[in-house]
Amino acid sequence: MSLNKKLSVFAAIVLGFSCTFTVFAQANETISAVYKQIDEAVAAKNSEAISSILKQNRQSQYYPMIEAYTLKKTRLLIISDELEVARQTSLAVIDNNLENFDAVELYSYIDKAILNQQAANQALENRKRLEAERIAALNAKSKAKLESRGNYQIVNTASGQEVYVNEQQASFSSKIWTVKLGLADVVYQKVTDPDYSSLKYGLAFGATIFRPSERFVIGADIFADANIVTLMSEGGDEEAIAQKKKDNKDFDKPQEFFFSVRLVPELAFADISKNLFFRAGVAAHALASNDQQITNSTKTFISPVLGLALDNISLGESQFRLFADYDLGHLFKDDIKFAAEFGTSLLLPVAVNDKTKFGVEIGFQDLLLMKDEGMENRAKFTFAIGVGNVTK
Repeated sequence: MSLNKKLSVFAAIVLGFSCTFTVFAQANETISAVYKQIDEAVAAKNSEAISSILKQNRQSQYYPMIEAYTLKKTRLLIISDELEVARQTSLAVIDNNLENFDAVELYSYIDKAILNQQAANQALENRKRLEAERIAALNAKSKAKLESRGNYQIVNTASGQEVYVNEQQASFSSKIWTVKLGLADVVYQKVTDPDYSSLKYGLAFGATIFRPSERFVIGADIFADANIVTLMSEGGDEEAIAQKKKDNKDFDKPQEFFFSVRLVPELAFADISKNLFFRAGVAAHALASNDQQITNSTKTFISPVLGLALDNISLGESQFRLFADYDLGHLFKDDIKFAAEFGTSLLLPVAVNDKTKFGVEIGFQDLLLMKDEGMENRAKFTFAIGVGNVTK
């Protein structure tokens, strides 16, 4: 072959290769542009744009490649849990080519997955709704039960929730207190040996304080009085009276002063009752007298006490209490065989505001002393004004 022919063949080969490369480069550029459009449509979750891109390139010789790329993006959407977008994308492929069985199979898989997810979500919603209905029913039942008891109320917490608490827990203060001043403290004393009785007048002071907690209620009963005016006296030891008149012609009737103090802490166990208290403290009953031989009144008597009380009981706005104490001090007194004290009171409100209540208290107490010979009884009536904090 001559040189000219060889050059002609080589030129033809170079020209053919150049044309082929040019065509391949143009095709690659066209496919890349379509791929970019599909990427943008998928990122925008625009299934209509994907369908339009496929429709525009349906007659293209590269359409199978475009379809395959679209299905690849659909599978990536499934992995990222974008099931609804993936379903619409696969549907766009099917709308443009019903014979693409890969797209049909993929669409069927996605549709089932969405249905399963919807069923799971619906089941979860049903469980939540049933649980909410169950809790609402329990709350309604508890509310009716608490309201029937009449001593609970709704309190809003800082988080916005509503809770029911009893009157003690709903108090404005962590303490519940009452202070009273006895304007009339009248004591009727009866001694059987000798037969003697007297009526005395005085003043009194009292206070109660309680601190509730979840398991305990700790409190204290404080009381003091002084009876220094003898309104009436009758009887007594006749020989002693005669001797007294002999020594003092102006003698009329025995003059004795009574003083008493009581400080008794109290404890209630909430699991048993928040109003049943166990008491343990000290009480003192003092006597000032120059006529003790006439009356045979018990001399100063200081004693530890043990007792029970129904205390801090609310009757509407009123407050009731009842206590009974055993005085152990008689064990150390030769002339006293038994000693006990009982008491009750009722505070009746006159004026009530948001934080305090003001009212009157009527109280009764009785000190019983059993002696070797006879007994002595001191029955005490108290009329007082009182103030306390509102506990609801």
